[in-house]
Amino acid sequence: MVNCANEVSRTVRGITVNQLVSQFQSAAQSHFSGRLDFLTVDERRWSLYFRLGRLIWTAGGEHRFRRWHRLLKQFCPTIQPNTIQPKNQEPPFYWEYLVLSVLLKRQHVRRAPIISLIQAAASEVLFDLLYASEQITQIRYAPDKQEQLGDPLAPLSAEHVLEQARQAWNAWNSAGLVHYSPNAVPVIKRPAELKQAVTAKTYQTLEAFMSPNSTLRDLARSTGQELLTLTRVLVPYIQRDLIELCQMPDLSLPHASTGKKSEDKKPEGQLAKAPISNAPVMASPAANAPLIVCIDDSPSVCQWMEQIITAAGYRYVSVQDSVHALPLLLEKKPGLIFLDLVMPIASGYEICSQIRRMSAFKNTPVVILTGNDGIVDRVRARVVGASDFLSKSVNADKVMAIVHQYLPQPAAVPVANTSSRQAPVEPLAFLGNPYEMGETTALLLQKSMDETSALQ
Repeated sequence: MVNCANEVSRTVRGITVNQLVSQFQSAAQSHFSGRLDFLTVDERRWSLYFRLGRLIWTAGGEHRFRRWHRLLKQFCPTIQPNTIQPKNQEPPFYWEYLVLSVLLKRQHVRRAPIISLIQAAASEVLFDLLYASEQITQIRYAPDKQEQLGDPLAPLSAEHVLEQARQAWNAWNSAGLVHYSPNAVPVIKRPAELKQAVTAKTYQTLEAFMSPNSTLRDLARSTGQELLTLTRVLVPYIQRDLIELCQMPDLSLPHASTGKKSEDKKPEGQLAKAPISNAPVMASPAANAPLIVCIDDSPSVCQWMEQIITAAGYRYVSVQDSVHALPLLLEKKPGLIFLDLVMPIASGYEICSQIRRMSAFKNTPVVILTGNDGIVDRVRARVVGASDFLSKSVNADKVMAIVHQYLPQPAAVPVANTSSRQAPVEPLAFLGNPYEMGETTALLLQKSMDETSALQ
């Protein structure tokens, strides 16, 4: 397969670690030169570039540019990522590799940190590929069209790099973190309860180092902690719903040099202002646009739903206190209701049952938001009158598919296109041993932060 002269593609239903190992062994043994792509049904793509069986670059995945910024700051701290811009509006998928080649040629950086960066990038990309292995639907081989890449900066043993990624994945799996993405953002969900659950020093540390713009990988780098250790520290609080994990959109492609100043450039990594829907961005929801209400006690879920829905031109209102849900519904009379299943005081079952008792909402679609999409929950929700279900670990396209199923599209003029993003991830059950954060761990994290800040 890897000796093909033309591009070859085949459809798969996920891949196993052993199958991935087999692909790499075949590439190494046949001295394959070219590109190996892995694609998912939602159009995520990982591209691995080979030269004579050696791995020379890895690209793509969920956080292509966020990874680029993080690794550039780590290994080439004198280079400011935002100052590097492509010449064209659509640079090649290996644009970052070309940047490293130019930096080395102009002696802005030494070869050693570039090698370290390429190795670290390969480890992250392959880890994320293993994480998403069950979602792979297509494998594609492309013949050698890498003249633009020039001489390899750091030809790696593909099998060795994959083995390292596999060991990291096995450790992640063994720790019971299989459902937790290192690209997720930990956010304090219930500050008051978290303060009661930990010491004052521990809470101060958690509050200080958890930024709404920082993924688990970002936090591991900034604190100097191992990713696995850091994540295990946070898991007990995620279990207790005191901290939640949300998906962070990737940074946008740096603007190509056009001589014009960008009018809509957003500050780096702003979660709240990142475009998150495939639907066209509307100038603003029209006054007569269909209204959607989301009842969920999670502020981040409400925030993300607002961005997805209003970006598509619909009006939106959220309710985080289930006690106030019914009065607001009577006042607003929405055309569609998203309802969280698990909330304090009144559950989604109870609220849905009460909604169906009101003649005004007899035919109003009620879509249950749930992180525990089991048959028992579905049957019970259907009994109380739910219209549909939506898992919280979905992307914006799935949210809009539900919306378009029940509501007409609003009449508004689209002004721009945006890229697909994922909605917040519902915390899942922790399968490993509890790893509570004590004051010693908190102090170590704080010490790492202080030292990192002093170096920057």
